Amino acid sequence: MTRTTTTVAGAAALLLAAGAASAQTAANGITILVDDPVLEPGQATTVRMEAYFDASDYCMSGVATNLLSSAGSQGLSDLRLTRPMAGPGTTVGVIDGTGVSGIIAGQLHFLGGIYGDTSNPIAFWEATYTAPGDVATPLDVGLTTETTRFDVYIRISTARTESRLGDFAEGEATIRVVPAPAGVVVLGGLLVAARRRR
Repeated sequence: MTRTTTTVAGAAALLLAAGAASAQTAANGITILVDDPVLEPGQATTVRMEAYFDASDYCMSGVATNLLSSAGSQGLSDLRLTRPMAGPGTTVGVIDGTGVSGIIAGQLHFLGGIYGDTSNPIAFWEATYTAPGDVATPLDVGLTTETTRFDVYIRISTARTESRLGDFAEGEATIRVVPAPAGVVVLGGLLVAARRRR
């Protein structure tokens, strides 16, 4: 007989992942993925964005979006684009008071031997989120996208692009920061005290 044990943090992570999966209802949109959606103070995780598009289109062309955070810019760092969506004219965006603005990702596709990556969904952006170190009660950090451009290459035989903002779903995710267990805090204090005595 096999027994499965799920921690409170693990259960919360499963619920957050299920919510993100159920949000993908439109034919085109952005998914925000969080590697570790439940953190303790000071821990870090990777936040990633992927674009998904209707199967009748050939591949992604370009995305222009902002990542809005309920915590503002706090905790966000190490912005980077994901290849192949780091083509000419792209930018990782700028950390500002609302999160990250001005993310532009895209790839080339034309009939001269350069063909776009047809991955669907296709990853295009990453960042690091570090939880604040002074959380006394659980804190939910909401992440959403605000997209102004979402273009696809419609066929392999043409470089023509079309916008898919008409049937589009913005990305959403939540990172929960929970206080460290009291035993860990006490143990940490004892370790520090023991080191000082030496």
